[in-house]
Amino acid sequence: MLEAAIFAAIGQAALVVGALLVWRFRTLTRAAVVGSLMAFGAGAVISAVGTDLVAVAYEEAGGGATALGIGIGGLGYFLIITLLERGGARETPEAPLEKAIQSEGDEVAAASPTEARNLFVGMVIDGVPESVAVGLSLHLGSVGVSAALVGSIFIAGLPEAIGVAAALLAGGFTISKILIRFGFVVLIGAIAGVAGYKLLYGQSDELVALIQSIAAGALLVVVINEMVPIAIRGVQRWAGVIAASGFVFSAAITWTSGG
Repeated sequence: MLEAAIFAAIGQAALVVGALLVWRFRTLTRAAVVGSLMAFGAGAVISAVGTDLVAVAYEEAGGGATALGIGIGGLGYFLIITLLERGGARETPEAPLEKAIQSEGDEVAAASPTEARNLFVGMVIDGVPESVAVGLSLHLGSVGVSAALVGSIFIAGLPEAIGVAAALLAGGFTISKILIRFGFVVLIGAIAGVAGYKLLYGQSDELVALIQSIAAGALLVVVINEMVPIAIRGVQRWAGVIAASGFVFSAAITWTSGG
């Protein structure tokens, strides 16, 4: 159980690392840098989803349960985000991140208090299915904790943390307040990792595989709706090449770890 919490927290710790990096090196907020990181992270997540979640779920539960789980995860995540967007005509949780990388020159778009709140909600929604997937990986004796999954989640979180931290800093938030917010997301991730492991302990392989595929579906929506558009705006047609590099990087971690 402790191992699940630690590995899930490591994956989400990219938020804290990214905040510290952008606080120290503001050039990281440039569109090309954020776009490159986002493209690399998108490729890494796609690789981890396919290799460490979907493939394993298919082996354990078959195509029907895997497809059902992906549909539930993808649609569920989409509905949650849609409800957030409609609530009081709020900004989308990712709006300040998009503004940060679209801003011209060295000026970074500032996040308002309302946007800061929505960003926090968005990061929690992003982190929970990822952390649950990490906890679930402990149930798979042939794979164990997936280094590729944890590594890809960490890499994918860096550009989000850089963009969000830049927007919050520009909005007047101190680095200490930002770290407290991000640290809370890491804590929630650790709890979700434990939940993914503990609540399914001793359950059937089919049920574990179904929930893994649900996490995979949510992550796929995150990649396509949130990461890919930002990557393309940042580096344009180079996004595909960089994403392929991220895919190979994540797959290489799986191969070398014996996954």
